[in-house]
Amino acid sequence: MTHKTEAFAFCVDSDGCAMNTMTYKHQLFFGPIAADIFEITDRDAFLKEWDRVNLYSRTRGVNRFVGLVMGLEYAGLTGIDRLKRWVDTTSSLSNASLEAEIAKEASTDLEKALAWSNEVNQQIKAYQGNALAFPGVLSGLEKLHQLGRVFVVSSANKEAVQEEWQDQGLMVHIDDLYCQDRGKKEDVIARLIQEGYQKDHLMMIGDSPGDLAAAEQNQVAFFPILVGKEAGSWADLKNDVAHAFVSGDLSDLDLNSLKEAFWDNLD
Repeated sequence: MTHKTEAFAFCVDSDGCAMNTMTYKHQLFFGPIAADIFEITDRDAFLKEWDRVNLYSRTRGVNRFVGLVMGLEYAGLTGIDRLKRWVDTTSSLSNASLEAEIAKEASTDLEKALAWSNEVNQQIKAYQGNALAFPGVLSGLEKLHQLGRVFVVSSANKEAVQEEWQDQGLMVHIDDLYCQDRGKKEDVIARLIQEGYQKDHLMMIGDSPGDLAAAEQNQVAFFPILVGKEAGSWADLKNDVAHAFVSGDLSDLDLNSLKEAFWDNLD
């Protein structure tokens, strides 16, 4: 087996990157359930802003609790100071961390946030619609797995990710899952580096600014899956970029061009 200091590793986001699940999850579950639980008065304006923040701007893909606070602040909701403080200070933006915070000292805003997150998870799990991988993801992951190790690095719920990826036949090309329960994306990448992976042997593959930030914070490569152009992005990764990265032919200029294309696509 290749030692970690020699191995290449690809960190792949799930929702909106590999799985075509991000839009429906926000429009059917995340936004509407937040509006219900927090009793938002101007529902239409709230949901429009929710979609802008979470899907169609430079904050696309932000952690669910961060997005919740942004939406509630936009709606002018008061009484969310504990929630805001927890979001700003916690080391793990997860249900388990939120439960631990409530156990220390309960508050209405924290309890509503947990109820919202649990209800979102339950309704997504019960959803009968198709959760499909983007075209080209399966063959793309197969190519990546030929070149190195492949990890799912996602801020989504682990059970949902695992079920979706298994259903689409993707798990055969995955070495490990790093989801919401295992910390923030930037911390996961930092941990992989601490475990022995070389920075220039790591690539983050994602569709959101958070994915890019996690890569930049750890000084590793980033490949964007462009919103609305997902199939083409996966084809480029499979046919050209992945091999160029492993062979050392992907220059800093190439990586910067990829970042520029990513930002241009979100603006």
